[in-house]
Amino acid sequence: MELARVPGETVNQDALIEEIWQGRAVTPDSVAQCIAEIRRVLEDIDKRIVETVPRKVYRLVPPTAAVPDRSSRKQQLALLAVMVLCICAFAFALLRPGAPPGPPVIAVLPFDDFSPLEYQGYLSDAVSDNITTLLARYPQFLIISQRSSFTFRNSDLPVSDIADRLGADFVLEGSQQYDGTHVRTTARLIDGATEASLWADEFDVPLDELLRANSRISRKIANAVGEKVVDMAEPQMSDGDVSALLIANAAQSRIMRNFSRDSLLVNIAEQEQSIRDYPNSAWGPLGQALSLRIGLRYGWVEGDEDAIRQRMDDLARRGVELDPNNFLAFHALGRVLMFNRDVEGAISAFRRAVDLNPSSSFARNALAQALAFVGKTEEALEEIADIELIDPLYGHDTNWTKARIQWQRGACDEALDTFTAAPSIPVAANKTLAAIYLCLGNADMAKTAMTAFLDENSEWTVARERALITGMWTAPGLADRWLESLEAAGMPS
Repeated sequence: MELARVPGETVNQDALIEEIWQGRAVTPDSVAQCIAEIRRVLEDIDKRIVETVPRKVYRLVPPTAAVPDRSSRKQQLALLAVMVLCICAFAFALLRPGAPPGPPVIAVLPFDDFSPLEYQGYLSDAVSDNITTLLARYPQFLIISQRSSFTFRNSDLPVSDIADRLGADFVLEGSQQYDGTHVRTTARLIDGATEASLWADEFDVPLDELLRANSRISRKIANAVGEKVVDMAEPQMSDGDVSALLIANAAQSRIMRNFSRDSLLVNIAEQEQSIRDYPNSAWGPLGQALSLRIGLRYGWVEGDEDAIRQRMDDLARRGVELDPNNFLAFHALGRVLMFNRDVEGAISAFRRAVDLNPSSSFARNALAQALAFVGKTEEALEEIADIELIDPLYGHDTNWTKARIQWQRGACDEALDTFTAAPSIPVAANKTLAAIYLCLGNADMAKTAMTAFLDENSEWTVARERALITGMWTAPGLADRWLESLEAAGMPS
């Protein structure tokens, strides 16, 4: 639409988003996908009709009509391109969260913690996470991922602005106060457009009633938006399970803040204590399984590797056994099975995690990775598309995964666009960036990316990478192509 309106003139990405999507929360990748579809229809392989100008600027160059009997065909294709762009615009507008006639979209913001200082910590996020998980089980709703919602922690923005940026119809905000024995939770459901309070309530319950209170909150939210609520059995939680959950949350927070060997070893020690003290809770086993996997992955734990792999497997399966409705238990099992080279088993576990919590972006991301490793790239990209709907803001690992899948398909221009659209670049992702640049024939940039990776991973080698991915990357030729790219980019053999 916008490109056809000004043929021959450049239009930047922001202008396209503003004109076509009219203020909706759209990722730059949405524009790139539409442009790619136009080029496909026009058979514009060389990008001579729809040009990409540096710095995310596009230009429509109408084909000449020098040959009369072909000009009509070209004009038809140009018109079809405009139609495709319109279709893209409307499709993305309809599929974005909050667009009618789709299901209601709810964003659960992090709850404020008004507890005394000695009790402040991870309980707030645990409560918000539980509400999000419970709501995600209702097919009547679409729940924005916490990774996007939690970017507005302590934000001064009006609720309507937050809802608009997240693409949410409704926003749940609240607070809680824990005094050591009781938790007082307040919650308020707000209309994302008008900021009208649709429902509010307060709960003052003993700690062991915490999850049951959240089930009631979830059902009341469901009633507030006028949807039929699926009858669910209320979960039970003991004091020990709450404590184990807090340890697991503390471990996750610690490793996210400081991804290092020291942080991981603290997590392993704490979770060992959790397993001993709370043997009937799934949180200790699933958390420890994930920690041991990270330890082996980065060489941060010592001992008999085969024995550690077996213990990871035992712990992950124990987590599932203790809490078969916990999506994180299946996510942990999938990660362990993948690392232990049971790719099909990992895919099944990730699918179960997604079934239990369809709004978990990292469970879907793990599934997408596993599918790509076995060559199911189209299905993997479908999972990525779902992630882009439920996790619209915080997506660096999603971009990283998607870019690697695009590289795997040979769409290296698209892969670079996807990668550079990420809000941040983890150091480990420089391996992918190096492979992409090498695919594009830019050896210098490939070596620069590899240098950035090796600066923080000085002992990494192609042999170590081969040992890591052998048995996991089973798509024909994928592992060899990856390893050859890394070596050509400068990774020591």
